[in-house]
Amino acid sequence: MRLRHNTPSPALRSNRPAFTLAELMIVVVIAGMMVALAIPRIDTTKFKADAIAQIVRTTLQYAQRQAITRQHDMVVSFDTSGERIRTFWDANNNGQVGTGERTTWRGLDVGVLFTDPSVSGVSGTAIQKPVSGSAIATITGYPTITYHRDGSASSDAEIYVSVAAHGPPWYRAITINQATGRVEWYRLNTTTSKWILASQ
Repeated sequence: MRLRHNTPSPALRSNRPAFTLAELMIVVVIAGMMVALAIPRIDTTKFKADAIAQIVRTTLQYAQRQAITRQHDMVVSFDTSGERIRTFWDANNNGQVGTGERTTWRGLDVGVLFTDPSVSGVSGTAIQKPVSGSAIATITGYPTITYHRDGSASSDAEIYVSVAAHGPPWYRAITINQATGRVEWYRLNTTTSKWILASQ
């Protein structure tokens, strides 16, 4: 006895429910438009401010390590109008940029400024300048910190940066302890005008 298999006719097979290519393309276009509208609303400026504060901190820590390792001064200057940091290897410890001494520059990102946040500083005193401290030197017109071969710094310091945002700017502070050369950074809580330690 032969069994008969009931196979649907081609007409029945083509009537199954499915998405057409046009419908799928419409869904993809709508999803793309929703993503494009959502992305500008994500504010990444606070993360950019954190990254810049950490770059400044890392630059200072690197200078300190180089001073200890190479056993000569490392000089870090802040070009507050050009928004960049200069580091030079002061091999003869004379505090001057010599022709044979290595010099590097590190620019801040676009939209990042050395600035005065117009509130009390991390130490609680009024901020006068973007780079301030008890014994900040000036070399070739730039406020300058020198790291010595024992790891100490020539001055305590507070360095302030900001990133422009859609709302109020995001402020960060980087501090240097003169005796130890230790570097820490802080975020400004704009609601309370208090500085919050970010580095641990």
